[in-house]
Amino acid sequence: MLNTLKYKKQNFLKGKLHLKAGHLLLLVLLLSASSCKKWLAVSPATQIKEDKQFSTQQGFVDALFGVYQKAAGTNGYSYNATYGFVDVMAQLYENKSSQTTTWYGQTARYNFVSEVATQQNVRSTINNIWGNSYASIAQANYILKNVDSRPGVLSPAAYKIIKGEALALRGFLHFDLVRLFAPAYTDAASAAANAIPYMEAFTVTPQAKLTLGAALDKCEADLKAAEVLLADHQTIDQIALNQGSTSADLFLMFRQNHLNYWAVKGMLARLYMYKGDKTNALKYALEVINSAKFSFASPTTLSVDATTTASDMTFSSEHLFSFYVSGLKGISDNYFKNSTAAGGDANDLFSTKAKLTALYETSVVGYGTDIRNPDASKSLWTQVTTGVVYTKKYYSDNVANVKQFLVPVLRLPEMYYIAAEAAATYTDGLTYLNAVRTARLLPALTTASVTSDAVLNAEIQKEYRKEFYGEGQIWYYFKRKNVTTIPDGVGNPMTAAKYTLPLPLAELEFGK
Repeated sequence: MLNTLKYKKQNFLKGKLHLKAGHLLLLVLLLSASSCKKWLAVSPATQIKEDKQFSTQQGFVDALFGVYQKAAGTNGYSYNATYGFVDVMAQLYENKSSQTTTWYGQTARYNFVSEVATQQNVRSTINNIWGNSYASIAQANYILKNVDSRPGVLSPAAYKIIKGEALALRGFLHFDLVRLFAPAYTDAASAAANAIPYMEAFTVTPQAKLTLGAALDKCEADLKAAEVLLADHQTIDQIALNQGSTSADLFLMFRQNHLNYWAVKGMLARLYMYKGDKTNALKYALEVINSAKFSFASPTTLSVDATTTASDMTFSSEHLFSFYVSGLKGISDNYFKNSTAAGGDANDLFSTKAKLTALYETSVVGYGTDIRNPDASKSLWTQVTTGVVYTKKYYSDNVANVKQFLVPVLRLPEMYYIAAEAAATYTDGLTYLNAVRTARLLPALTTASVTSDAVLNAEIQKEYRKEFYGEGQIWYYFKRKNVTTIPDGVGNPMTAAKYTLPLPLAELEFGK
């Protein structure tokens, strides 16, 4: 059968949800498992009835893969929810400086609802992120609606995986919606603020918005339930070590591209940190770290040549969870200019050498060896000119390299940063922060320079900015910490309103 992730992901169920006038129409593509050729020949426009879709275990598997496929669309985690819109808000790219009234300029200035922003499609981008997430949630709920009502269809093992991942996806997607569309969680008062609807059923009935605290509790409950269900499957099929997978079971291949058991624990660590529950954040972060299932990328074996099967510029051995995007090359080339290094096009996502030098502290003694630094011997960057420098994280020039089709959502360094911030003392926290620094060939910080929690937190913020460039996580860190002055920002000072996206005008499609 198919023994590579490439074929597996390219032939996911392509579930599409059209949400109009409060109604949900589910179009489900049935992927025949009878042969690889049939998988490749399926028309993307076919429909299948619910009873037939869920009459076999393969139907459930296809439907679950469809949730991942939908979530990985360009209005989701293959662009806007990661290195696109979310990272533009985090002020990572330079089009904000030269363009003020464009999509980039308006997004970077948090002009979400102005007439110019509407004309430049900023508002429609926000609406599309919202719609894509809820469409994916609806598909997960469609699975959950059927998984307990069809006894005998699923094996006991498949039941736990399918239900566990569907619950995990529902919790994960709602959590990111909370982080985008609700106020930051700061205290008991903020927990009472209105947030988003939490969709727990496949229904056309509008649901009222929950409070921030209640919505986060729902996310936690789904992730905790998933943790229990997925506990029997703790093996991670390491992409970095095996391009073809070691599992004969298609569904068990490449668990790093599923919300697997360890990814769920990592998501719980992230969620508890967002809620300010440092005790549980530390507990879950350490469980991931101490599992030894994931390892830091090796500087000695790192390859940055995108034409080879060895290249691994998102450090896949560190992925707790990533989305596989079969069309990533087309998206990446459009924004990061792999094929044509012209530089400075209107849609480009680039920085400058001076700003990257400041970010990676190149002028500081001992910092030039950082493997993330543009001047590293194996550079993760393409420098067209000193004014136009692109990240190479998503360069994809070898179709046989599975690792080049991955967009990371949760990686090992974040677990160390959470542990550093949540540790009982700043000296304990420094130990966890230094674990990442030394893995990146930076010198360990000492208690002579890190003398307080405040100093440690400043160093953690620096590392978030270095580590997650182009991954869509820096914005959430700024929001959680209520950073009032975002580095290199054109929208400062930050306010609660700037950190909270406006709900779509058609929000009644999903809630009151």
